[in-house]
Amino acid sequence: MALDFTLMKTMVKNVASSVASNYPPYVTADDTEGALWVWTYEKRKALEIVVRDDPQNWERKIAGTMRKVAFSHCAKEKATVEGYSVEDLYRYSLPKIKSLIEDAFNYQDWQSFGLHGDGQPTGKRQVNEGNERIAELIDVRSAVKGLAHDTKELLFYQYVHHYTNENLGEHFGISEEAAKKRSQRALLAIQKKLGKQETKEQPSAPQRRSVRSNAAWRANQSSNWEG
Repeated sequence: MALDFTLMKTMVKNVASSVASNYPPYVTADDTEGALWVWTYEKRKALEIVVRDDPQNWERKIAGTMRKVAFSHCAKEKATVEGYSVEDLYRYSLPKIKSLIEDAFNYQDWQSFGLHGDGQPTGKRQVNEGNERIAELIDVRSAVKGLAHDTKELLFYQYVHHYTNENLGEHFGISEEAAKKRSQRALLAIQKKLGKQETKEQPSAPQRRSVRSNAAWRANQSSNWEG
């Protein structure tokens, strides 16, 4: 049993429309459809094997794989607009950042506030971790260093000296709620610097990727398919 182009055309269109609807500021259904046709044409032989080996379930299997391809395409388009690497999309969640901050601080002495109450520098903990964690610590430390001095100081007291929001409020002369919000903004700032901030704002016109027209290309692919 050979691939049915009419069925594939409907499948591609439906999958593209469904997946692209999750990424309205970044990619269109038309663009996603074009990416799926590229994938379909490149994997044509493998798809034909699926049809041959499982004539009863091939549509479900191919559609499932096609959705994964579509989501991957849309995620990459979003990453291009937002300016981060799609491979790192989930690497630095807020819990992950929180788990790294204390050791990131301890990688160096923070001259102006890296002190105990007795005026002595804080002792560095031995970080016996693998290369991946070391790389993550370097990333977080670099992001923290780019923050404003007061923000770094707040994070230092919170994650190295384990100040509560109440303690932070007393130290900085602000309310407990203000300290909590300032801490949250600081973590989001770190996440953004690491390229993982998920924005709900639509990109400005110059930032939007120019969506190419796929009509002529799809006509050509149809011709290649039939040929």
